[in-house]
Amino acid sequence: MSASNTAMAPSTSLYTTSAFWERLWRTSGLQFVGFFVIASFIYGFQPQVGASTDVLAAFYTGGRTRILIAAVFSGLNLLNLLWFAAALRTTLADAGQDGWGAAATAASTAFGALLILQISVGAALAYTQSLALEITSSHPD
Repeated sequence: MSASNTAMAPSTSLYTTSAFWERLWRTSGLQFVGFFVIASFIYGFQPQVGASTDVLAAFYTGGRTRILIAAVFSGLNLLNLLWFAAALRTTLADAGQDGWGAAATAASTAFGALLILQISVGAALAYTQSLALEITSSHPD
């Protein structure tokens, strides 16, 4: 058996071109807004400030699956925001505005960190409320 010395032809697929990926990353800002609205709709409305603990427990226990699904969508949607910020940074760097690109990257990173914290806290509350409900229902006193 001998190894072939012929080179493979480059792929002519649309998905391997840099123009495809640049367009996808630039439209990810619109995707972020759209999926943010969808995830917010799935998550629902939280009880207002000052609501009783029973109302909070009912929200996180009753909507546990809905909240966890919204958390997954929101976490993945955060990638759209970061991809858009990267595309914006590249575009601004090409235009000679590196400072503005760096500011956009820093702002999106800070917003993303706060958003992932909010998503994590909401998902953790929904998950721990369901565990507390299972523990109290399996061990009645």
